[in-house]
Amino acid sequence: MTEEITISSSEDTIDVTPHPRLLAVLGDIEFAPWQCLAELVDNAFDDFLVAPPEGETPRVAISLPGRNSNRRDAQVWITDNGRGMSLEHLTGAVSAGWTSNARYGKLGLFGMGFNIATARLGGQTTVRTTRAGDPDWLSVTLDLKAMEAKGDFAVPVVREPKDDPSLHGTEVVVSRLKQEQFDALSRQQTRIRGLLGDVYSYLLREKGFSLLVDNTAAQPRWPCVWNKDRYVVVRNERVPAFVEIDRELTPLTACQDCGRWQDLGVQTCQECSSHNLEVRERRIRGWLGIQRYSHKTDFGVDFLRNGRKILIRDVSLFAWVDPNEPGARAIPEYPIEVPNEGRIVGEIHLDHVRVDYQKTAFEYESPEWKYAVRQLRGEGPLRPKHAKDAGYEVNESPIGRLFTAYRRLDPGLRSLVPGDGTKAMHQKARDWADEFRKGNEEYQDDHVWYEAARQHDEPKVVVPPEATDPSTDDDQDVSSRLDIPEPTDAATSPNDEPPPVRETEDQKQARYRSAGEVLLDISGEYSLLTFGTWKVTVYGLTNIELVDGDARRVPVYVQSQRGSEVHVFVDFGHALFTEFGGDPREHALVGIADFMRERRGSSASVSSIVADLKVKCLPDQRVTPDALAAVAHSLLGRVRSVMRPVIAGNAEGFWSLVGKDDQDATEQRYAREGLDIFWDTVRLEGDWVTYAPATALTRLMQQRPGDFLDGKVFRPGYAAFVDPHARSLSVGRIAGYLNDVGLLAERRTPPRPDDLSRGRLSCRLLESELSEAALDD
Repeated sequence: MTEEITISSSEDTIDVTPHPRLLAVLGDIEFAPWQCLAELVDNAFDDFLVAPPEGETPRVAISLPGRNSNRRDAQVWITDNGRGMSLEHLTGAVSAGWTSNARYGKLGLFGMGFNIATARLGGQTTVRTTRAGDPDWLSVTLDLKAMEAKGDFAVPVVREPKDDPSLHGTEVVVSRLKQEQFDALSRQQTRIRGLLGDVYSYLLREKGFSLLVDNTAAQPRWPCVWNKDRYVVVRNERVPAFVEIDRELTPLTACQDCGRWQDLGVQTCQECSSHNLEVRERRIRGWLGIQRYSHKTDFGVDFLRNGRKILIRDVSLFAWVDPNEPGARAIPEYPIEVPNEGRIVGEIHLDHVRVDYQKTAFEYESPEWKYAVRQLRGEGPLRPKHAKDAGYEVNESPIGRLFTAYRRLDPGLRSLVPGDGTKAMHQKARDWADEFRKGNEEYQDDHVWYEAARQHDEPKVVVPPEATDPSTDDDQDVSSRLDIPEPTDAATSPNDEPPPVRETEDQKQARYRSAGEVLLDISGEYSLLTFGTWKVTVYGLTNIELVDGDARRVPVYVQSQRGSEVHVFVDFGHALFTEFGGDPREHALVGIADFMRERRGSSASVSSIVADLKVKCLPDQRVTPDALAAVAHSLLGRVRSVMRPVIAGNAEGFWSLVGKDDQDATEQRYAREGLDIFWDTVRLEGDWVTYAPATALTRLMQQRPGDFLDGKVFRPGYAAFVDPHARSLSVGRIAGYLNDVGLLAERRTPPRPDDLSRGRLSCRLLESELSEAALDD
């Protein structure tokens, strides 16, 4: 019998009394940190699959604690732009043991997933949600330890008014992180981003979903397989290197509570007696194919359920167990050829096969899984001789045919393996695969691999044995072994001096880049409406003379690179700067403006383009001295210093709340100050707030008042207020002072007596509102 649970709610509280079964599950199920995050991502992606946001990219953003943050202050944020939840839906979503998810058709298969994931991560969870058209955000905070201590599982619902009624989505914030979770999440951001990109590759690629981890997109793993028209010939039969799979099975009735499949027409589940039954289609779909490169571990079949990978590069289909021998072990059958590397890959969707709670395995003893295995790899051994000895026919399953045709790694078109005319180029093929995954356009289709295999069979020049260098790399490139130029008839003397080798333009620029120092303060994106957008990197050279294409020494040299990239080289030793006092950065900007003018064929003057670039792209270069600027700047420095520990708890999360213009201004200020710490480190540790403009501080305080008020940075209360208007007044007063002081510190206040008086007064009032920690700083 299914167990019932009563979920009650009112406008003031939510009763989240846990179901007894949850208490056992929470302690028993092991979830890795990335799996906890994936459980929360599943809930958002489920919503996107039902109703993607109109006119927006379906997006989930995960923000993790910084590497050197304090665990006490650390937080994990998961936000999405889904439909959001009503009070009733929110009540169910956070109530332990409750589930609105059916067993089939959803990523979030088990309703306890939210509770398990958040409880594994930390001791406190806050959920904020709103729907388009709702006037408020709904917010609840779950602290299981505190609730258990009180014996009271009723938590208040906080309504927070929102400025834009069209906003929609959900945000989950987990704090008081457990030590082991904090250690992994704060030090493995790149690894976690890669894992999630791999797990959700299909949804990111095919559905257009976006998944960000610390403001960086998780990249889907694209299969590097041969084109669909490639094949090899085996026994006068073509065997394609790419096979589509689509096996439609008979629809059956599925129990949405326990997952048991049963015959059509059944009214009551034979497993759990539930009446929650639904007729659903069953299908095995996807593809199997051959990778363009071989590898010792990077091969195998991905198995997916509802778009999420459950098994990643699984090799279980490449082993055979004799069903007639009880207790027999699986016999690996692939790869077995030297150099013992595999290249059979695939992506198979099994939406109708049940998985375990952790979503890392299918229920291997279920009839549905066993049937899928038989459809994909057959019942007998893959190797023909072994099949015959065991009493089976030749294995003609999709895996069996690919095994027969592509098991060998002989170079040439016979096996579709790149070669150099002598041997296979396995490492080179893997290097090209790296270029494929970097997005290099030249390697997106398979022509490079195919040409190498073709040229192996038909080399243009036969290299005699005595001309072969035995020390050359085993995987030397085709171009170094083929198309050897014929010797000339010109007589030469051993005493003749070789002609000087002229440096190519590419070699010269590479030398400049190697010797130069990037000028971060004027490097970046330059964009004007009529001149396009250019990604500019400026290099300063101190001990190398800069020459143009005609070998003339020049102070500034501008050259376009691939796409929209532009490299600007500045010779600090040129007389224009050493003898005439010219500003190298100013002349670099002139060179950029002249480049943009020439590229667009514009008649605009260079000086007007420079002026426009300064206004739009270099706003922080404006300098208007003011008597009170130093006082305001010092006061804001104290504010930033006390905000930093709060921000370090989730540096990337708070960074995401800062507007784009303020982010650019923060980076530019850091670049101008010329420190020797990498910007990435500054970002991850939360030190970026030291360089953030006052407008960014105001925005952070308005977006997260609970993190900065109540004496944490500023004295005024916030959390104790129940009335939304009272909360708004508390926030607004501090925001007004911050804006005034910011105008003063950043020298943007017009020099009028009234404005100066207001700024001086705001400095005094803001200082009086600082917490004790800020006053002692």
